[in-house]
Order: sequence, then structure tokens, then C-alpha cells
Amino acid sequence: MRPSNLAAILPSPKASTLTISPAPYSPASSGEVVIRTHAVAINPADWAIQRLGILISEEDGYPCILGCDVAGEVVELPSAGQPDGRIAGLKVGDRVIGQTGPLRFKDSKDLDLAADDLEQWRGKKVYAYSSFQTYVVLLSPFVAKIPEAMTYEDAVVLPLGMTTASSCLFPEVMLGLDMPPAKDKPEKKNKTIIVWGASSSVGSCGVQLAAQAGYAVVGICSQRNHELGKSLGAVKCFDQGDPSVVESMVSYLKSEGQEVMGAYDAISKPATLQPLCEILDRCGGRKFIAAVFPGAEQYATHDVSIVTNLSTVSKFGAGLAPKVWDWLESALEDHRIQCMPPPEHMGEGLESIQDAMDKLAGGTVSGRKLVVTL
Repeated sequence: MRPSNLAAILPSPKASTLTISPAPYSPASSGEVVIRTHAVAINPADWAIQRLGILISEEDGYPCILGCDVAGEVVELPSAGQPDGRIAGLKVGDRVIGQTGPLRFKDSKDLDLAADDLEQWRGKKVYAYSSFQTYVVLLSPFVAKIPEAMTYEDAVVLPLGMTTASSCLFPEVMLGLDMPPAKDKPEKKNKTIIVWGASSSVGSCGVQLAAQAGYAVVGICSQRNHELGKSLGAVKCFDQGDPSVVESMVSYLKSEGQEVMGAYDAISKPATLQPLCEILDRCGGRKFIAAVFPGAEQYATHDVSIVTNLSTVSKFGAGLAPKVWDWLESALEDHRIQCMPPPEHMGEGLESIQDAMDKLAGGTVSGRKLVVTL
């Protein structure tokens, strides 16, 4: 008998409140693993989908389940088919983190929905890969074991940030940086990368990944988060609120004399993209910005190319993702990577997720990631 699954469900487009309701339990197919959720983290995409009604089809997409970060315990492996190398390395009871999301789903006709409390899911998409539920399906490229001494609440701040940052830093069509070495300490490359939003979730992961690959990272974030940025590997941080940030950045980059490889904008709004374009134009570096939000391209100036990571999503899972997540598992084990930004605990249970989403949407969260224990 399959376990009973419970989820925080978005019942309709722009619904103001998630509802706690039964959801289908989805078994593991080839290349997948099912985990019992112990912690989830909140991301801007979660509240944006809820409040703006974006990305999810109104026709057959509701009810839907949100959530992009999860940590938990493996409860089921594929029963048939040849497991890939990453799944073969897992066993029931392993503690893992995974990157999830509501843009992938299963067909309800492939699942047992006979129970009366699952009627609302019949003929609908089933969001087996979203994190705001008791049992979550993870794809093999996006799962990593975590050390026994590491809490689920600490570890869950990483998954989406790692995937997002990697998809901006490493693909050839993006910044094309080298990956961090598998085990050894990196050699310094005498090359600089700029990260705007260095203390955000996806930004702090970008700082760590680039620094671990041997690049000199120059971060831009709020003044109060400069020490956080430096602790992650940034060689210098500048205040995003300083009216002279462009002048200060250009002066610093020219004085250092290193090749500037471009910029990773973890915020990707006009207020960050436009000054970044000016900085890259004036410092003599590569005029390229890797951005994280669709539509960022329209804000390009000074002949700077802005490309969003959407251009890498379709190939990332089959290409770089397994390498990134293999590296992440190893880096967690030997403490080369930090679980940053630090978690801010928002309560326990699925019912705490809505409050966490509302707080993040309010714009007051800085240098932290909101986490709920399940």
C-alpha cells in the first residue's frame, strides 16, 4: 500500500492562500528517487507564481503544488529498469537534498487516484516533482547526499541556488567558466567575475562556485552583507546602495588589472542590469551578463549581451547538472561549500509555508533564506 501524501496546494490562479490537502503519491520511475520531506526552502518563484499567476497553465495546471528546494530521506528507489550511476549510489534511508519545481509533472492516468480524497487530481497534471508536499520525486541529476552531521534545515538552502548559479556560470552559451576541480584546491586564474546580489540565495551559490573554480569574485550586495560575501570567497564587496558604485567598481577593476570575464546578475532587474552594463563597458572586460529572469535582455546597453539561463535549461539536466551535483556532494562532505545564506526558520508543517511566502514577497528578507520544517 502506497503512503498517504499531503501537500500545500495552490487551488487556482492567484489564490491568496495555499490549502492543505491530500495529493497523489508518485512512485519512483527509472532515474528517479522518492524522498520523505523534512525541510523546504522558499524562493521568489514560489510567491511570484502564486501572486502573478505566471508559468502554470490555467487550463489544466490547477490545482498545483509549488516548491523548488527540498531536503529529506530516501524512501523509494526504482523497482524496474537499469538505474543510472547517481541513483545506484543511493539507498533507502540516505539523507539528501534535491532541486525540484512545478514546471515538471506526471500524468494522472499513470497513477492510482481511486481514493475519494484524490478526486480533484483526476485528469490533471500531478506535481510529483514539487517540494511543498510530504513525498517528493527527485530526478537523478538533481540530488545529492548530505553529511550525517548536517541538518536538513541548513542543507535545504542550497539546491535551487546551486542549479541556477551553475546554469549561468558554466555553460558555453553563458559565462563559460571552468568548473571547480573535483577534489583539489583550485589554482588562481587571475581572472575576475562580478556577482551582483552576492548575498542572495542564487548569488551566494554563484560566489562560492566561482571562487572554488579559482576566479577572483567581486561581489555587489547591501553593506550589511559584505562580510557574508567575503566569507563565501569574494575578494571584495561593494555596496549596492552606494550612488557611486559604478565609479568605485570601475576604478577597482582597472587597478587590479585582471581580465574581467563578465557578470552574473542574481537579481536581474533594471536597477542592477543597467549599472552592470556601464561597469562592463568602462572596465574593458567581456561585455556579457548572465541573468536569471526572463526579459532581462531588453535592458542591455553599451553593446553588452544579456542572456538568461532559460537558454540552458533544456540541456542542463543531461549535461552539466550531474557533474555539478556530484561536485556538490563531495564539497559538502569535505566542507568546501557552505550552506549559505543562513536559514531563517519559519515554523513547522505545511501550514507554515504560506506565511513564509508572504514574508519573502514583502521584500524584507536579506542575506537569509526562509525555511520550513516538515
